[in-house]
Amino acid sequence: MNALIIGGTSGLGLELGTLFAGNYRVFITGRHDPGRNGLTCTIVDLSVERGELASKLDALLASLPSIDLLVYAAGFSQQGALESLDDGQIAAMTSVGLVAPAMLIQRILRKQNELPALIAVTSTSQWTPRPHEPIYTAVKAGLGMLGNSLSLDPKLGKVLVAAPAGMVTQFWREGKKDTTGMLEAPWVAQQIFGSFQEDFRYKYVRILRSPQRVEVVETR
Repeated sequence: MNALIIGGTSGLGLELGTLFAGNYRVFITGRHDPGRNGLTCTIVDLSVERGELASKLDALLASLPSIDLLVYAAGFSQQGALESLDDGQIAAMTSVGLVAPAMLIQRILRKQNELPALIAVTSTSQWTPRPHEPIYTAVKAGLGMLGNSLSLDPKLGKVLVAAPAGMVTQFWREGKKDTTGMLEAPWVAQQIFGSFQEDFRYKYVRILRSPQRVEVVETR
């Protein structure tokens, strides 16, 4: 079986790749090759204009075998009130956070007529409004609803939407965020991996801190 992890070259995505490598042939994408044994890396930047994004996704899928599991874990931090963001920043966030996963899944279904499993990684921003993360919160909410809606499509198998709290990763590399008390990515990966092993058609889990816990919001 083959797994594709978008945003799998660092942080949570990389930890998930390592866990799933025990059961899948794992392909990861991101902006750099982590050089992790057992993972096949393709460098892909999704924060591009729509036309270029389409060609990048087409080229990626053309280079891969059929996908049995898609994990979408790509994302980056963006701080600022809406009026302080320029058009390029808004476009980049929506491209990486919502447009790319939608276009990618569309192409997978057109290519192989099914997707046996999908894991969409969102965040607490999926349900928590934040004044300095207006586009980030919007795309995370959108990704969560995309996963929920796709679970109603018979061409998809099991769908897991996992929404973790902040983690100690390179996600914060461009800011000065205090990561004290945040979750550790390996622990979060273990919770997602464990949740995925259970029998369900659709599941939405929140992975929280203080105390660390997993809350199942919805399952069917």
